[in-house]
Amino acid sequence: MKEIKEFHMPSFGFFIIPKEKIIEKKTKFQRLEIFEHDFYGKVLRLDGYFQTSEFDEFLYHESLVQFPLFAHPNPKNVLIIGGGDGGALEEVTKHKDIENIIMVELDKEVIEFSKKYLTEINKNSFDDKRVTLRIEDGINFLENTKETFDVIILDLTDPSGESRKLYTKEFYELISRRLNKNGILSLHTEAYIHYPKIFSRILSTLKSVFKYIGNHSTFIPIYGTSLSFGLCSNDINFNKIDNETLNKRFRRRNVSDLKYLSSEIFKSALIEPKYIKDIMKTDTRISTLDNPIEEVDKNE
Repeated sequence: MKEIKEFHMPSFGFFIIPKEKIIEKKTKFQRLEIFEHDFYGKVLRLDGYFQTSEFDEFLYHESLVQFPLFAHPNPKNVLIIGGGDGGALEEVTKHKDIENIIMVELDKEVIEFSKKYLTEINKNSFDDKRVTLRIEDGINFLENTKETFDVIILDLTDPSGESRKLYTKEFYELISRRLNKNGILSLHTEAYIHYPKIFSRILSTLKSVFKYIGNHSTFIPIYGTSLSFGLCSNDINFNKIDNETLNKRFRRRNVSDLKYLSSEIFKSALIEPKYIKDIMKTDTRISTLDNPIEEVDKNE
């Protein structure tokens, strides 16, 4: 196959050369592709953007999922919005004390093809008896459910088109109302190096709703950049969770097969370098439905 390019800006990007294309499908909502690659293994691409790969999915999914679960004193009820590949779901199911997991995904075909081709990523976690799968819009679900959650995880595509509604103050307020005491929201907050204004606006919007924000980041090879993640709560100050508390949680929960997160990584990851603090000041406007965040444009 010929090379596949993804741009971060008109003059910079990266490429991969897949071994073969496994599937290409135009679903009701997006263009779905799954490739086989010599280095990355199976790779999922949606609307021309790389989403996850077998090689490095743990870096993204542990950052998105394990950070909030270990930050919470005793998570029992978890909501995932998005994440049709099942990687985030698989991370949640590693916690045996969690009792109820609801996953809300708009595009059922992403789930269907992920069940068939991406089992190395999701480990068949869709079959876990604690999981309830809802095929619907995340906003619609939150507006109509009476359930509340200890942890809510947003595993979303980059802000583009209709998905920009999921990066607004109104949406974060809706999430806040569905969180229990000590509840935590976790989401990715963009590639701060290449999209500093979008990163800054997301954080500013989160800060307008939540009292405590913890920011951490890691390099994701299939994205060709470092990606930032946000922890949000009105009750838990993430920087004040001490080492002893974290160590006890890691020992007691005995979560298997963690490749990235440890109690030491948790504490160090939340320390923000000066240049990231400076980027946070790039654009402090709050994103609303009337004035939404700019679209991520990778100029492919």
